[in-house]
Amino acid sequence: MARVYLTAFLIAAALLLSFGVQLAEPLLKTDLGAGQTHRLEFVSTKLISSLLTGRYGLVARGEDLVIKAVEPAKEVGKVLKEETNRAATIPPLLQAPGAAGVLVPFRSPAPAFSRNIIITRDFSGAPIQTEPHIAVNPRDPRHLLVGVIDYNFGGVSAYVSFDGGETWIGPRQVKYSRDDLGSGGDPVVAFDRVGNAYFAQISLDIEEFRIGTAVSSEVVSSIVVSKSLDGGLTWSEPVSMARSGIFFRNIQYDERGRLRGSIAFTFLDKPWMAVGPDRGDPTRDAIYVTYTEFAVVWDIFYIEELVFLGNPRLETVIKLVKSSTDFSVISPPTAVSPVVVRSYGDTGQRRVVQGSQPAVARDGTVYVAWLDTLDDDSMRGLGEIRVAKSVDGGRSWSSPTRAASFNEVAFNPRNLAFRNWGSSFPQIATGPDGEVYIVFAGRPADKPLDEGDIFFVRSLDGGATWSQPQRLNDDETSRLQFFPAIAVDQRGTIHVMWGDMRDDPVETRYHIYYTRSADKGETWGFVDEVSGQRFESTRVSDAYSNPNFGFPGGRFIGDYFAIAASADDVYMVWADCRLGEFTGLSQKIAFARRSPIRSPSIFVTPPTGIAGRDVLIVGSNFQPDSNIYIELSGTVVAYTKTNEEGAFAARIFTPLTSEGQHTLAAYDQTGNFAVASFYIEFGFNNVAELLEESRTDKATLEKILARMEELVNLGNSTEASNSSASGAESSQLTSFWALIFAGALGVALGLALGLLLSRRPQK
Repeated sequence: MARVYLTAFLIAAALLLSFGVQLAEPLLKTDLGAGQTHRLEFVSTKLISSLLTGRYGLVARGEDLVIKAVEPAKEVGKVLKEETNRAATIPPLLQAPGAAGVLVPFRSPAPAFSRNIIITRDFSGAPIQTEPHIAVNPRDPRHLLVGVIDYNFGGVSAYVSFDGGETWIGPRQVKYSRDDLGSGGDPVVAFDRVGNAYFAQISLDIEEFRIGTAVSSEVVSSIVVSKSLDGGLTWSEPVSMARSGIFFRNIQYDERGRLRGSIAFTFLDKPWMAVGPDRGDPTRDAIYVTYTEFAVVWDIFYIEELVFLGNPRLETVIKLVKSSTDFSVISPPTAVSPVVVRSYGDTGQRRVVQGSQPAVARDGTVYVAWLDTLDDDSMRGLGEIRVAKSVDGGRSWSSPTRAASFNEVAFNPRNLAFRNWGSSFPQIATGPDGEVYIVFAGRPADKPLDEGDIFFVRSLDGGATWSQPQRLNDDETSRLQFFPAIAVDQRGTIHVMWGDMRDDPVETRYHIYYTRSADKGETWGFVDEVSGQRFESTRVSDAYSNPNFGFPGGRFIGDYFAIAASADDVYMVWADCRLGEFTGLSQKIAFARRSPIRSPSIFVTPPTGIAGRDVLIVGSNFQPDSNIYIELSGTVVAYTKTNEEGAFAARIFTPLTSEGQHTLAAYDQTGNFAVASFYIEFGFNNVAELLEESRTDKATLEKILARMEELVNLGNSTEASNSSASGAESSQLTSFWALIFAGALGVALGLALGLLLSRRPQK
């Protein structure tokens, strides 16, 4: 009977334990064949996967393009080897007379911004770059730096421009920590006052642990920063600012020597970086890095000797690390926010803090803003933007103040699948007189169908008090606005950009929109200097993006877009999906600025000639490494490819066509195009006209023969003048006109013979 009671007790205990931890889903796999250990396999980060940003959020949910599973010990850092290289399949020059038209994105010029430049390039079968961030060198406003998640390499890359964004150098890979397994994304870039560049990201690794006979492993993360002394062309080995780990709490041993207490699995996510004056020494800059520390805490249970982990809860806190620009002095992490707790199950607290961002004022005061979801859970109900302030270089922090209260956006909008929660994370900037500005996205209370609008708040007293939220998007629709970004230039003008679906009744495709304020946020809008037109907000992108063509299932376009400003210009980058509808799955980083960018152009030499002769076409300012399609009078006649500078040169043969002015056009895969003209001096219509005249005028035959002799001489002189052309090209031209002349001569002689016979007296 005692054995029956014991068995019933163990079964009941197991059922209760299973019920208590069913939401946590720990997986127990025993392997006691040797009587030594068993492996406890589960993933704590799966519990918080919806709260994680960057690439690892996708990995934890099993949605990443390359790393397909969520078993960290097996998959993190492993890149698929079966990728097929989808580099250009078009040869350097392919003559294609009569080919059908080629589909490319249609570009509708933005009314107050430059044409868009596609920055990123592909080096693998995974043509996706996303989550861009941009910085401008304070010593040289034409020197720009962009950081991106780059699926070409499974990590992050940098792109550099030294001409204000007209041309770009890259990608330049920025490495994760040598002893780690991969990059988790979240790229952030910055310059210091002397022009050195910095790049922050997440670096991922695996850490093993043991509890009694149970062994397992978990993903851990580091926030690392790399430095470049040449403006972003080369990067140093990354330096760790902070690292997560696995920690035991309240440890004690029972009478059987078994470890009791709890175990905490920490993970560092959503880093952001600001570089600015060190309050302790304003002549120097310091690096300030903030992040969210997630701690999933489990209690340790036993059934006999088998270990179970249950009763999970999540702790989150915003922390900051300060570093000197040479990394010689790195502070220990300092808590900026309170530690808040989220319970699992139907009852208990549901609060999370996430999405921090620091900003440094000119006097070295540091502000950090973050999202507090409150106790009604994340991605639903109310949320608050909280701000803390440090006047001693980050050593101590004020109590957080509430900058805004609003309705949080959902994990993804109801009309699309991409992760949108990051839109509610605050984007913060400071003004020249100590002003503090924040933009974020929230659901408007008066529009139940609206998935998100862009709001602005400000503080003019050092963060003590805040204005009421002001809506910046001026459309009257209930369509989605998302991923706002903010920058303040040296004059104090506030610049704001965001993604916007106002133009699409299907609520699927987005453009980039922009507005600005020159009076500290009192009023918004501007008058374009060229057109004289006033805009409350205006479109920046010259082609729309559909997220469904940018990532498998449309699940990811990053967690943010970015903007930077100099005294005379403003620069924007965003995830752009325009190519996906024409080339298959594709996501690139696009760029625009306020000042115009040179348009593509082509030069044709010679500008005139006979049908069928060779023509040299030279193009510039096109998309680098792009296929080029050449049209004559609306028909594609040749293909070629640009070099790394966006230039090309192609020698083609004009097709058999009529005399007169003809339009030559060249366009690339992204929709850039240029036109020129070519005048054909003698074509088939001339031959036809002369032959028609010869039917009634005997003298016309002599004109035909004279014209043919003239064209032969012209062909010979052309061949001599183009001696640099290849022998094959010259031979083709000679053969072509020999065929034309032979045909024309045959027709002419036939007509002449016919005329002679017709004039013979009839017998």
